[in-house]
Amino acid sequence: MINYSMIYGVSETARLLHVDRETLKTWAYVFSEYLSSTANPGKGKDRHFLITDIRVFAYISMYWEDEPDIENIKYGLNSNSHFEYEIIDNFITEITPLLTDMPEGIDETWKGVVFGGEFELGDKFTTADSFKLARDKLVEIAHKNDEERELFQPAIYNYRHATELYIKAITGEKFTHNLPGLMQKLKLILKTEFNSVPPEWFENIIEAFDYSDPKGTAFRYGTTVPKDEMYVDMKHVKTLMDWLSESFRRIKTERFNKQ
Repeated sequence: MINYSMIYGVSETARLLHVDRETLKTWAYVFSEYLSSTANPGKGKDRHFLITDIRVFAYISMYWEDEPDIENIKYGLNSNSHFEYEIIDNFITEITPLLTDMPEGIDETWKGVVFGGEFELGDKFTTADSFKLARDKLVEIAHKNDEERELFQPAIYNYRHATELYIKAITGEKFTHNLPGLMQKLKLILKTEFNSVPPEWFENIIEAFDYSDPKGTAFRYGTTVPKDEMYVDMKHVKTLMDWLSESFRRIKTERFNKQ
């Protein structure tokens, strides 16, 4: 079972470090000044170690012998040498879960993402914006590094998926990947609520995505759909997707203002 809390008991910590419990307790006592308060909580209380404690223990284990040089190990810890070993960094990375519980004391300086519980990922429109932004960044990287071919599939997939999500955000559809069907429902909303029709370039984008990836799986899994050779200018696609995104944003705003 994954330890999302990253709070470790004695047995689990000993297992991770491949030492016996008594050796670990000795380390906790001898090197207490380098450990968290829960490493030596006092009589009658359970020991718990944090990931920072395990980093200290990993360093200690490198120099622990039958007759260890305690002062030399402490000298290394005082010098923060436990942050200077790649083998320790890799060990900490290895035991740190992909997802963790919410850290204490988190603020705007932290580089990360909080989701789950009260923190929702976002609605379909926000999600569509995210996929479009990812594609925009890929286009920038591809153009800068001459990697259009290498990054084409994930990039164009993100745009195709963003387009599908934009339409679903407006129409309320959930389960289909059928772009022509989604487009018909979007056109009905535009006609009914605004007495308007989408411009030709707008419909051409939807038709092109449907032609090249009708089920939303071709770009994701590397399946070539068109029988004829096709050419894509990634910067041109980005420009059109900027227009498309802005169009959906206007539709969303106009619908909200009418409510």
